[in-house]
Amino acid sequence: MMNQRPIQIITTELLDDLLLRARNSPRLRAIHCLHSGDWEHCHRMLNALTPGTYVRPHRHDSDHQSEAFILLRGKLALVIFDEEGNVDFSRSRTLSPADGLLGMDIPPRIWHSLVALEDAVIYEVKGHPAGGFVLERDKNFANWAPEEGSPESSAYLSHLEEVARRLA
Repeated sequence: MMNQRPIQIITTELLDDLLLRARNSPRLRAIHCLHSGDWEHCHRMLNALTPGTYVRPHRHDSDHQSEAFILLRGKLALVIFDEEGNVDFSRSRTLSPADGLLGMDIPPRIWHSLVALEDAVIYEVKGHPAGGFVLERDKNFANWAPEEGSPESSAYLSHLEEVARRLA
């Protein structure tokens, strides 16, 4: 008989613990992987984001890299951009259970970022091509957005937070 990995259960305590880890992290976010390893073609994870975290706008260029987000707790904005870095307000949304918007599925090659409006946890699913996750080909970061940790990133995050408030 094949050795099977255990069934994983998502509980409110797990979300609480993950948010605590995110609040104590220098990046103000934390991930709990549900998949067994980088080799898996479908990555499933819980991603906790707290206000003040900067998720640099990026896209996934492989046809296998759609990315889906289902909000389990909190409120966050999913900001979509055009090729020049302008916000696409017609496709950007605020995910909020109270408002009835629980998730989004982003096709490959769409520039996007996440902005935490309050402590939030998402269930994230992302595909990978043959061979699974390879860091060098996972994300294409937008050259029009500052690098995470750069002096310019805090001003850009303030801009994204203002965009997110306009969406809410």
